[in-house]
Amino acid sequence: MKRVLAALALLVAARAWAVGAPVVDSTVDPAILRIDEPRHLGRMLDRATPLVDADGREFALGDLLGKPAVLLLSYYGCDGTCPTMNIELAKVLDRVERFRPGRDYDVLTVSFDARDSAQTLRAFLARTAGHAPELPGWRHAVLKSGGEAGATEKFAGQVGFRFFWSDGAKAFLHPNVIVFLTPEGRVARYLYGFRLDPKNVELALIDADWGRIANSAAVFDMMTGACFSFNYAEGRYQWNTPLLAGVGSFLFGIAAMAWGGLAYRRRREAHG
Repeated sequence: MKRVLAALALLVAARAWAVGAPVVDSTVDPAILRIDEPRHLGRMLDRATPLVDADGREFALGDLLGKPAVLLLSYYGCDGTCPTMNIELAKVLDRVERFRPGRDYDVLTVSFDARDSAQTLRAFLARTAGHAPELPGWRHAVLKSGGEAGATEKFAGQVGFRFFWSDGAKAFLHPNVIVFLTPEGRVARYLYGFRLDPKNVELALIDADWGRIANSAAVFDMMTGACFSFNYAEGRYQWNTPLLAGVGSFLFGIAAMAWGGLAYRRRREAHG
């Protein structure tokens, strides 16, 4: 009887401890992953950042610059959003008619996982092969110093990209974002996966290469860039309504003055 009572006492105690124990919340607030765009727009990336491609060849970030660049941060052990983002980005870029990869801009995918290597990179490319068009001017790479403590966080932090490992999901939690860089290596624009379409990509490339456009006679591109403004809340471009309203009012005023002058002239001729 004593043994039964002792067992019951232990059971009650264990149940009380389980009820009273704090619940560990392993979820991550999505707000933590949000990029502070105004803070990072215009920031210069470290052009000397050492990278290694799938063939083990070393190169620096600056080697890809000189023209706009599209940067996508992924990790090669991912079997969910990262391969999907790479595939969808390739499909969207293939539909952009005004600018072509390799000719007008380059594309770079870099892993933020310190465990990645040229070997895991090759496995990632094998898994995504055949699911999207192969585009020239696109390189996939890992950080040469990826194994050093904090190296991947430092590189990703330059563009405000934050990521966390989830033990529950056995995966990294991170934003699905495309970063557009100027030819000098400054952050020009962010586009998010759910807002990725050819028109937004085209406008982001115009933003990234505004210096070249402004110095050339590409009037059409300048007008296109002026007629659209970026909506930070929605993560997409929209018509620049105030500018268009102002231009419309100006043109209406000019037309009204011209019509008034013409009417006055005709009246004088009629009475002359």
